[in-house]
Amino acid sequence: MPQLRPERVTRGLPVLNINISHCAARTLVLGPFVRSAVWVQGCPFACKNCMSPEMREFGAGRVLSCGELAGLLLGFGGEGVTFSGGEPFAQAGAAARVIGLVREKADYGAIVYSGYTLEELSARAERDAGVAALLGAADILIDGPYREELDDGRPYRGSSNQRILPLTGRYEAVLDAYYRAPHGRRAEISLGPGRVTLTGVPSAEMFEAWKKMRASKGVFAQSAPRPRGS
Repeated sequence: MPQLRPERVTRGLPVLNINISHCAARTLVLGPFVRSAVWVQGCPFACKNCMSPEMREFGAGRVLSCGELAGLLLGFGGEGVTFSGGEPFAQAGAAARVIGLVREKADYGAIVYSGYTLEELSARAERDAGVAALLGAADILIDGPYREELDDGRPYRGSSNQRILPLTGRYEAVLDAYYRAPHGRRAEISLGPGRVTLTGVPSAEMFEAWKKMRASKGVFAQSAPRPRGS
């Protein structure tokens, strides 16, 4: 199991910055209701056929203060946020701080994708306050590494070993309707300056369409949580 990198601390609290790849203001394919999404930068996993190799390197991407990112999310509106990446629990304290700052001003849901299992994270939380904080802040955890041989085409997670785990009752009323609906994978493709972004867990067909579009535009960008372990 890849080891979580310890976050730097200041006066006993996690550092006030978060390293992200990018974010999306509004999406319908990474959790119930209209929500925002944040892809953190840095991942200790090396899943086979990872679609997000550019998100593995720690320190690349953008560095924002937790307050800056919380302000962006509040400005985006929506019901909540989904953290993917990259590996959110590699910056658990910072991600939890962002969620907490938003919740000081809004009723806000949080969904987290992780390459670690809940059992691994729960054990780590006993000695890592940041991991404990993010587990405590998450309403849904989608856990476990992406395993290509177990990719069964089901929506909202990349392979059958991954679990959609409600950690609070926030989404109880819509959990079955959203996550267990009998439809295939759904994703969103959007165009921006120098970027063709794919959001969600795509079908094989949409994944190929996105790659062709990206190649035709001469840019390199991605967004789906499937490849990096969730």
